[in-house]
Amino acid sequence: MNQMNIELSKMQLIHLGNICKKGWSGYSEPSDDLEEMVKNGLLTKSAGPFGDVVYRPTDAGRSYINDFNKI
Repeated sequence: MNQMNIELSKMQLIHLGNICKKGWSGYSEPSDDLEEMVKNGLLTKSAGPFGDVVYRPTDAGRSYINDFNKI
């Protein structure tokens, strides 16, 4: 998906930046903000070991946040 067509809220940018720094992030429940980024191909979602939801950045997600940080 073309990055120019993806508009993220400030909170989504914060989440994406933090997930990219850490490499993953676990949540007790799915988040609408993060689910939108999964649909846009910026994150992947999988079941965690403790019944949680784990989000990991894709290459597109890392590229998006790196390009955003250059601005």
